[in-house]
Amino acid sequence: MDPAVSYSQNDCKTLYSPATVIEVGQDPTLVKDYVVWSLFNLVNMNCCCLGLIALFYSVKSRDQKHSKNLTRARDYGETAKRFNIASTVISVIAVVIILAIYVTTIIAALENIRSGP
Repeated sequence: MDPAVSYSQNDCKTLYSPATVIEVGQDPTLVKDYVVWSLFNLVNMNCCCLGLIALFYSVKSRDQKHSKNLTRARDYGETAKRFNIASTVISVIAVVIILAIYVTTIIAALENIRSGP
């Protein structure tokens, strides 16, 4: 052994200690696909076929999520969310307008009945 170079036992342990590598991936449950909301819009409020388009993107998002392509799944999910919001807003506005017309028609008919011929 060379007297100029000396190694202690602790130096050997630090030089040859195995490293542990842990891969941390994204959690696929954090990616939302909005399938239930899309189905609701398709069945109940399919205004301008936006519910169908939202369902299409929701299914694509779910497929990408199962394929572990979370970036694309998130993009498709956001697109489905936008179509669902548009469909819900337009449908709620349409329902409010229809109810307003219905109520005003009923009120006008009742006033005609009260006033007589």
